[in-house]
Amino acid sequence: MQSIVDKQLNTNRNVKITNKLTRTLILITFSLSLIQFTSCVKKGYPTLPEIKNNLGGGTNLSWFEHTWSSPEDLLKADLTPKLTQIAQQGFKTVRLPVAFDLFVYPNSSTLQPQLLTKLKEIYFTCYNLKLHLIITYHYGVFDDNSLYNEKINHVSWMWKQVQQNFKGHGYEYLFFELYNEPTMGAYRWKLTAEKLISYIRGEDTNRIYIIGGTNYNGLNDLMDMGKLSDEKLFYTFHFYEPYIFTHQGADWTSDKTYMKGFPYPFKRRKMPPMSKDAIGTSVEKDYNKYSYEGTKQYLNDRMNQVANFCASNNMLLICTEAGVIDVADPKSRSNYLQDVTNSMYQFHIPVSLWDYDQRFSIHQDSTTIFPSLNRWLKKTKKG
Repeated sequence: MQSIVDKQLNTNRNVKITNKLTRTLILITFSLSLIQFTSCVKKGYPTLPEIKNNLGGGTNLSWFEHTWSSPEDLLKADLTPKLTQIAQQGFKTVRLPVAFDLFVYPNSSTLQPQLLTKLKEIYFTCYNLKLHLIITYHYGVFDDNSLYNEKINHVSWMWKQVQQNFKGHGYEYLFFELYNEPTMGAYRWKLTAEKLISYIRGEDTNRIYIIGGTNYNGLNDLMDMGKLSDEKLFYTFHFYEPYIFTHQGADWTSDKTYMKGFPYPFKRRKMPPMSKDAIGTSVEKDYNKYSYEGTKQYLNDRMNQVANFCASNNMLLICTEAGVIDVADPKSRSNYLQDVTNSMYQFHIPVSLWDYDQRFSIHQDSTTIFPSLNRWLKKTKKG
């Protein structure tokens, strides 16, 4: 028989072994949990650069910024068929311009609930189609007197309503572009942008906002503005260079675009004659510069310039508008869209083309997008 001392020694030994096994099991369980947690974080909570890189090829779906239509008619539309087409064609992002001020109650900043319901319906349609959605505030009210006045309160209150409508939904799939194409002075716009962001950020710390420079979201103006203080931003610019080509024949800027027939890329023998009305104006200068601006090399130089600036300043860069009017001949439009999208892809700039099926349509006919875009879409779909 074992002595009492031997039994106690065996008991102590067993306890030590049990404790050691327990500690080992705890360590293994903790390690597995840590691996699982890390995997979930990487899978479920991508970084901002990862989210940006997943945007892929995008297009603008023009509808809710049609201020010449009634709000009631706009809200009746079912965009699902077009969204389905967009997804089937290989796009991964849709930008939806919204003239919020068209959908407020008279003399207020309160949005009609029908708009909020419609936007949520569109978001869930996009989500089910695996499309990212950018909601953009169009046709704004800011001017050079807007800082610290009721206009910032007006815009921020509308965004707060939209933000509350989507709180908790799709932080890697849904983005708010806070103000389309500002025209304020550079210094005042930067202060206004900072103020606008600060007014709405406190109510949702997770949403990614999109912001650009003044002068209609100009490329140079984004670089002049530089980085803002908020850390959850994508920075955008709009690209319609050379303007004399992309907006030829546009009736809303007739003083700059009354000449038509510009070829892309530039071919001297196919250039339209210089208009007598352009002599002595900035349009004459644009006409004379087209020989080197209407080229793939020029587009690449511009993309390289803004991409390098943003990379060196830790600014995540996207482009939310680029395109060419349907007045240009189909071959030139196709060539331009091909060069723009390839250049954006080369410099890791996700771009949403303006627009899907209206004045700047990316279609060669009623149902088919330009074949020159297909290779870009395939590349961007892979990430």
